[in-house]
Formats: sequence, C-alpha cells, structure tokens
Amino acid sequence: MQMQKMGTGCETVNWTAFKERYGIESFIIEKPDRIEVIDSRIGVPTVRVMSPNGKWVFLHSSVDPMKEARKIAEGISIEPGKVIAVYGFALGYLVEALLEKLDERNPIFIIEPDRELFYIAMKTRDLRHLIESERIYLLVGDSIQVMHDRFMVIYDPVKHNELVMTGLQGHQTVYADFRHQVMKSMKAVVNIKLLNLVTLIKMGPDFVSNTLLNLAQYCAQPGIASLFERLAGKPVIIVAAGPSLNKNIQLLKKAKGKAAIFAVGTALKALNKCGIEPDLVFSIDPQLLNYEKHFKGVDMGGASLVAEIQSHHMILENFQGTVFVSGSMGILKWFGDSIESKGTTQSGGSVAHNAFTAAYQMGANPIILVGQDLAYARDGHSHASGTNYENNIYSGGENLDYFHVKANDGGQILTDRSFFQFLNFFQLWIEKYPEREYINATEGGAYIQGTKLMTLQEVLDQYCQEAFDIQEIIKEVQEAFTVPPMEPILKRLKRCLQDTNRAITEANTALKHLTQLEKACTNRQEKKMQQHLKAVDKIYKRLDKDQHIREVGEVAQWFVHREINGVFARTYEAGYSTNDDYSNAIADYSLYYKNIIDGSKAVRDLLQRCIEKFRSGVEDDK
Repeated sequence: MQMQKMGTGCETVNWTAFKERYGIESFIIEKPDRIEVIDSRIGVPTVRVMSPNGKWVFLHSSVDPMKEARKIAEGISIEPGKVIAVYGFALGYLVEALLEKLDERNPIFIIEPDRELFYIAMKTRDLRHLIESERIYLLVGDSIQVMHDRFMVIYDPVKHNELVMTGLQGHQTVYADFRHQVMKSMKAVVNIKLLNLVTLIKMGPDFVSNTLLNLAQYCAQPGIASLFERLAGKPVIIVAAGPSLNKNIQLLKKAKGKAAIFAVGTALKALNKCGIEPDLVFSIDPQLLNYEKHFKGVDMGGASLVAEIQSHHMILENFQGTVFVSGSMGILKWFGDSIESKGTTQSGGSVAHNAFTAAYQMGANPIILVGQDLAYARDGHSHASGTNYENNIYSGGENLDYFHVKANDGGQILTDRSFFQFLNFFQLWIEKYPEREYINATEGGAYIQGTKLMTLQEVLDQYCQEAFDIQEIIKEVQEAFTVPPMEPILKRLKRCLQDTNRAITEANTALKHLTQLEKACTNRQEKKMQQHLKAVDKIYKRLDKDQHIREVGEVAQWFVHREINGVFARTYEAGYSTNDDYSNAIADYSLYYKNIIDGSKAVRDLLQRCIEKFRSGVEDDK
C-alpha cells in the first residue's frame, strides 16, 4: 500500500473511474459535520465518525491504518473458492490489504452503508486501483434490497464454497443495526443459491419434461397476464396450509364473493373438507407427488387453475375447469413470437409467493395472508388439519437447521431454513413494493416485517363488506382469448428434434476423438494429439456457434445437472491446482459429452411426445 497524504486532488479521477465501472457519477450530500478526516500518527489520512450515542469512533487506526488493515487481512483464509464480504470501506485500507493478500479467484464484495463517508473517501485518497479492479464489487448505500440483488448476481455455488465475512470494527460499532441486516441477507442469498442448485439437480428433469408435455396446453390457454390489473383495489386472501389455518378456515366462507380467494395446492383438501371453494388455485411443483397428494381426485368445483408451465402435466391434463398459465422457461425462446407472453409470477421457493405476487400484479389491495405460518406450531405441527401433512410434527430442539424467530404473538417461534427463506421473500417484496397494504391474518406463526397484524374476522369486518364477482371477470377473460395457430409451433418442434439428433451425433464424434486423444497422449504422439485436439475443439465451437444446437444442449443439461455441475466445479478447481494432468481433463470432457448425449436423448423422446400432442390438437381443430 502506498502512503498518501490527504487532499491529493483525486476526487475527479476517482468519480470518473466510478462512473465507468458502476455507472454512477457522484452523490449529492449534505455537509458531513459528523465525519472528520485527520492525519494518523504515521502521516496517512484516517477517519472518525460521530456514532449514534454522540461519541467519536475511529473507523481506521489513529496510529497506523495500513498496519491495522494488514493485520485484519492476515486473519482471513486465503484458499480460492471463497467470497470475501467486507462490511465497511471507509478510506479503503482494508480492501487494499485484502486485494494484495488474497488469491485472484477470491471475489471481494464490499458494503459501505454511509454515502457521505464514501463521498469524503473519494476526495481524500486515489482509489482508482480499487474501483477499477474486476475482483472487487463495491456497493454504497443502505438499501438491503439492492445489496441482496447485487449479491445474488455475484455468488455462484459452483465456484464459491464459502462466504467469509470481515470488516472494520468501527463500522460494526457505528452502523451495527444495518450490519445485522446485511449479514442476515447475505446468508439468505447463500441459502437461496444452494437451495436453487439442489432444486435444479433434484428436479431439473421434471422441469424440462413437464414444460414440453404441457406446451400444447400452455399455447391453448390464456395467460395469467390477462388478469393483471383486473382486481384493482379489491381484497385478495392468499390461503396457505400452515397449522394456524385450523383457527380461521371456517371464516373463509364469509369472504366468498367479497374477496377473491387464492389457494395453494397443499391447502386444497383442507378447504374442500370444509366446503370452501377458492377462486384461483396455484400450482408450480413439477413432481408427480404434487399431483398425487394435492390434486388427484379433489373436486375443486368452480375454481380456476393457475399453473406454471413446469407444473406436473397430470394436473393440467386432468383439471376440469378453466385454466390460466404462466411461466417463462428457457424452452419458450425456441418459438419466438409464435407463442404469446403469458405473464409470470415470482417465487422464492413457495407456491404461496406465486399467488401473492399474482395478487399484486392483479392490482389487489389489501393482500391478506391466511395460514402463512412459516414456522412450526407450538405443538410442533408444520401443516393444518385436513392436509396430507397434518401429521408432520417436529419434536426436536434448536440446531443449525431449526431456530427461533419473532412470532406474530410477540414471542418466539421455531422455524427452519426453508420456512425462513420463504419468510425473507415476503419481507423483501414488501420492502420493495410498500405502496400496498399487506395484512397477516394467519393468527399464529412467524412475524413478517411490513405486514399489519389482524384477525381474519377483523379483516372481514373492515375490508370485505362489498360484493364483487371475480368469476365474471374470469369468464370475460376466458371468452376474449383466441387460440393461436399451432402449425408454426409444430414446425419449430420438428426442427428442434433434428437439432437434437445433430447434437447427439456431434457429441458421439467428440467422444471418439477424446478416446484417440488419450491414446496419443499416453504414447506421446504429438502430431496425433494436435489432430484430435483440433477435432474436439472444432466440435465444441460448432456446438457453441450453432444457436439452435446450443439451445437444445442447454435444455439437455437439465437432465444431467448434477454430473455437468461436477465437471464444471472440477474444471474450475483445476484452474488453481498444481496436480491436474491431461488424463483428468480428458476424463472430464468425456464425461461432459456422455452427459450431453444422455440429456439429448431424453429431450429427443420428450420432443417426440410433444409433437404428437400438437398433432392431435391440430387434427382436433380441423
């Protein structure tokens, strides 16, 4: 680290670099009387800040800020594969020390919550080497939502095996509350990413299979977007299947016709048992178990189904009422404008999120949550009576996966990692879109920050007094929908089938060359090695350059996500390994192409089934 005197005229060059990297020119701030930059004992600038209790706190050492920074950096493990999260930039000394010490594959994510402090830092020191470094991502400001979104982009569970948090002690003192929120949010991102990766590995084939098997239905039904803004200013009740639903499920009968009732599939049997007919039922789960446990044999009366394109195909095939579809799986890009945009909802892992965000996009106000415990009941139950999980009881105590959070009754209540992730989604959404009224009428469970606590009876008395006919709205939308021509879609499917067969042929050829390459390497036949390397490289470039084959290959990878993910992770590790050799590389590439073949064959079979469904639809239209 270079020693610098303060006041070096670096403000302009710093902001020029910052605009180039982050697209921000400068900040407009008030005169920051609560921040002072002074010379440290060794002559470089240090900074102190007025804390909330009125005391001055040094953010860097008043003696030697650079030595202090090096000492903190020395305590950080330097193994590649770790993301380093730094709370507090101040004048940048700690970031400089980390940049010098850490491996270049360790990304450094910095949160500086104080915009005025950062503004002063930009006037005080030349920070261009930090601003311009591709290894560093610097976030300035105190928005948890923005921090959450940025970190979601950066953190990759394939490349990064650990999140390491460090920072300046002064920041932890002066900005303690925000630091606590930051830590919670970053850990939540890691959990979300890991859960998403596990979900892809576990259910990737189901996502693709159901998308293709539902495609004919998806094209032939109106999208959820046709209902957007149609419930403006109307109350919508989202019914989930938490154990507190037992307390107020009967009251939902009084809401019928005065509020729209949206239900998750898990709550269907409990509602059916009590004679309550929801207006919309939401489905997103691609697993057969979802159909068999929650939908099979259930009489939903006049309810309409809202199904994501990847929902299990048996749900759509056997549903007798009106259907709305949603979702934006990558496969839909194959068809360009031939398939209209159906609209999307958002989810953090729970179908209740989809119902909740759909209600928002329909203009609902207020949005009312019922049965949304996101926690275990005091007796350990996870779900309401009448559901398939009514006998699920957790009787253990706290551990890494089970912990207490704030309860709606003012005490503490036990939750788990999945429920906590679902809770975070609601809180982040409400923070981002605070203009609506969000009411938690669960009457139990975990507290969702940003919601108003009411009993369901209070909600009915205050918000559900005027009748409105959502069924008439649904009828209007259904009648206005026109089924698009199917021939262009069928033609594209046939082309995809041809592309899939070409991908299988190319991958088989690559495998043959890799087998010969290994022999040539073993026998040290340089000319043959180069010959087969070039052949494999040409195939890889053809597969990557041909957009149609590349699109099919990306879908095929969903069927072998665990194996492909393993290859990518080992390839990434090999980049910083001193022991990797040609045999390991060839083995990984061979495994990669074998997996591409297996995945492509699965896609081929599904495309053939999908084509048959479209042909049947076209014949029926004739």
